[in-house]
Amino acid sequence: MPDAPATKKIWDRSAWRDAAFFLRYLRPHFNVFIPAMVALALTAGLTVAFIYLLSDLAGKGLAGAQGPGWIAELHQTLLIMLGLVTAQAVIAFFRIMLFAKASERALAQLRMDTFSRIIRLPMDTLNKRRVGELASRIANDVESMRETLVMTIPMLLRHTVMLTGCLVLVTQISIKLALIMVGTVPVAIVMIALFGARIRKLVRKSQDNLAATQVIVEEGLQSIISVKAFSNEVHESNRYNTRLNEFLNMALRAATPRAAFIAFIIFAFSVALIVVVWAALTMLAEGEIATPALSRFAALSGMIAASFAQFSELITQLQRTLGATDRVRELLCEPMEPQDESVQMRRFKGEIQVRDVSFAYPTRPDAVVLREFGFKAEAGQRIALVGPSGSGKTTTVSLLFRFYKPTSGSIQIDGQETKDMPLTLLRKNLALVPQEVLLFGGSIRENIAYGRPGASEAEIVEAAKKANAHMFIEKLPEGYDTLVGERGTQLSGGQRQRIAIARAILADPAILILDEATSSLDAESERLVQDALDKLMENRTSIIIAHRLSTVRRCDQILVLSGGTIVERGTHDELLAKTGSLYGTLARLQLE
Repeated sequence: MPDAPATKKIWDRSAWRDAAFFLRYLRPHFNVFIPAMVALALTAGLTVAFIYLLSDLAGKGLAGAQGPGWIAELHQTLLIMLGLVTAQAVIAFFRIMLFAKASERALAQLRMDTFSRIIRLPMDTLNKRRVGELASRIANDVESMRETLVMTIPMLLRHTVMLTGCLVLVTQISIKLALIMVGTVPVAIVMIALFGARIRKLVRKSQDNLAATQVIVEEGLQSIISVKAFSNEVHESNRYNTRLNEFLNMALRAATPRAAFIAFIIFAFSVALIVVVWAALTMLAEGEIATPALSRFAALSGMIAASFAQFSELITQLQRTLGATDRVRELLCEPMEPQDESVQMRRFKGEIQVRDVSFAYPTRPDAVVLREFGFKAEAGQRIALVGPSGSGKTTTVSLLFRFYKPTSGSIQIDGQETKDMPLTLLRKNLALVPQEVLLFGGSIRENIAYGRPGASEAEIVEAAKKANAHMFIEKLPEGYDTLVGERGTQLSGGQRQRIAIARAILADPAILILDEATSSLDAESERLVQDALDKLMENRTSIIIAHRLSTVRRCDQILVLSGGTIVERGTHDELLAKTGSLYGTLARLQLE
């Protein structure tokens, strides 16, 4: 257990930081949040007044009050109490509505900011995190904050107002008894400081383990075909169970200091209550306090004890939330890719110059993927990249899109360094048709329109026709409104490829990247897709990654890569004519 001063320092710093974090999202909604807080304070005050009046009536009744005057006072007090509960109910309704508006809007903005930050993170940052973990931040962690804003913070304020009001009233009744009662408050504050940092640390680890379980769920469902094909349902269940047990163990570890904290608070205040009861009865026997005053004091003391009991639970709940807040705040502090949606768009001519580029992935700095790599493509040319797996073909594409920065060397388009271009401008002039097309779970229309959001129906249909996709789409029962299923699983590989090509046609890029776009298709699908690709490549610079050399025969330049460097370059005929060339060896194996 850390020492008290050090813990208090951590507590103070973290508390202020987290308070600032919440206030940043609540500030735009102060026009409803502050009235909700005022309404909450009013209802808490009305509760104290109600209990005070009720205890006053009980005390006078116990003291033997009677007669017409007492009956009139009783009726008047009961009417006042009825008014109090009516006002409390009305105010409570508006308070709940206002709190809901402020908190839900604030958390919706937080979710939006978190998701927007995640999708704008650089690729090297995203590669260090798993999809399930990031999804857990938006789902589990932000939901934990919702409970704090909607429940914990309002309840803390409510009990603070009730506690303050009751303490003021009991002080007026008997200073001696009030001092005995509040003697345990400093002890509670010290215990909060001592246990708070420990609980928060364990809860943060618990949230990490919960995110790890989300990773297993995401990966298992995304790869469900592979799971079932290999009959690995039991293996996936065991993986999930292992992570779930880690989360459970950490959650139980976090429960230990929480339970100890609550148990100590209950014990301390129970002892204080016993002492107060003894002192109060002694004072009553000695005539130092009257029965009505004692009745009021007892009722108010009960409220004080109830509020303190709630405080311990609410503070531990707040600590759980702060653990989740840390992780979300870390994501929001991650540097994003520079993007400027307001940049003036222009179409590139498509001239590409790659000079002496070397590159190693940030996660593997010692494994050089490209070494002094370079080529030049004139506008409208077709450049093919061929070579064995791991030779650097896909990495070249990643550098063109500026997913990563070269370790050394330069990449220019139309004579301008890509690193100096607005990222939005660069990527709007590029389009990718990958080998494995993963469509979004919406309709075919939405997936095609992803190439240019806002495109008209006529433009979407025209793009589908050019991609040889219109005929099969029309035959579907719902046509362009057909849902493609999770990741496009309701469509065949060739159909998904043609939708991806239609998307690229709609985007109308200056530079087209084809990454093994026909390698996994049957002969008929390959013919349709290749015909669509030929239309797509007209009048635009194309970079073609291929293992199947039949797709690169008509390229203006073929670059043969091996070990991250270009070992051969030329046209199909030129490379075949070279004796002992790697391309010639590959061509004879595939084409003969």
